[in-house]
Amino acid sequence: MLKIKRGKKALIALTLCIIMGTCAAAPAPYPGDYGKGPEDDFIGIPEKKKEEQKQDSAGVPAENGEEQKEGAAGLTIQKEPATETLYLEALNATTSGTQKYTTVRRGDFVMETTVAASVIYPKQERIRYDFPYGETYYLEALGLETQNKSAGDAIVSVYVAMDEIQLAAMERQLQRMEERGETGTAYEEAQKQLAEMQKALTTTEIVMEKDGILIEQEILRFGTKISSYTIVVADPKERLLEVPNENKLFRFGQKVKVSAKVNGVTCTGTGTVITASASMVSEELAGTTAYIRLDEESEYLYDGSGFSVKVETVHMEDVLLMDLAASYMSNGMQMVKVKDEYGLHAAGFTFGRKNAATYWVIDGLEEGTQILLQK
Repeated sequence: MLKIKRGKKALIALTLCIIMGTCAAAPAPYPGDYGKGPEDDFIGIPEKKKEEQKQDSAGVPAENGEEQKEGAAGLTIQKEPATETLYLEALNATTSGTQKYTTVRRGDFVMETTVAASVIYPKQERIRYDFPYGETYYLEALGLETQNKSAGDAIVSVYVAMDEIQLAAMERQLQRMEERGETGTAYEEAQKQLAEMQKALTTTEIVMEKDGILIEQEILRFGTKISSYTIVVADPKERLLEVPNENKLFRFGQKVKVSAKVNGVTCTGTGTVITASASMVSEELAGTTAYIRLDEESEYLYDGSGFSVKVETVHMEDVLLMDLAASYMSNGMQMVKVKDEYGLHAAGFTFGRKNAATYWVIDGLEEGTQILLQK
């Protein structure tokens, strides 16, 4: 009996030790502890905490902003950002700096060419000054520049040497005719001749006989003996611009833009192509020169020099336009960066012509498309 009791006691003690050891190894339960099975995972956890834990395990973005899901063996897998997210990030990056955008729009496409022009005067008059008495010597030209002049303005300095014996003889002849009482044609001719001789004797300058623009005069060597002197005077009210027209840029009735330097300042105006001949108006511009008359509000430009004329060579209405600064070259193709709801992406396009600032777009882009400016 004693042995049996001791055996039972030993068995009971052993059993108690096993039970107590197992309990000591298990930690005390607290909110957030997980149980053995799926249904016991949230035992003792508040309802709000349970929902958060369920969302984390279901693959909804966690607090760090990265989408997570539970894979094999309970591992957490981080997914790559979606394509849409990448586009939005790129869009935010480009709009947050100094990036600027332009829009594909409809409008008029214009190309212009600049041509140098010169002033001409269709109505001109050649004036000759004769010196029938004495010997006249050229000294110098006065006021060589082309400009408006008034009647009486001096243009040439001269010296006249008169034969005093001839002058005295003419004076005595006229005196005898008066003494005889002659009043006919012979007497009048003698009077005129004596007056001309006396005038020649006192002549020191050649002066303008009428108002006009002195555009040409003889230039002689100092001290040259002359019997006449010639100038060319133009009507200041009849002035045209002459432009070369070998490439047939100008047509009759065409409106053009004109600019010139006036007192060191660039001034602009407008003009109209009127003819291909300076002497007659013609609707045919068959020659290699065209002529332009400035509009009334632009007449002051004639006071300047270094004229330039801008003429339209292409004019198309209501076509697709895009700023030149929005394009770039890639692999030999003209490209742009289009902005849409996904951000920025490259796109090719086809253009017909381009001027200094604009493309005429034929294909690849639509009206209203926003494009990133490259420069």
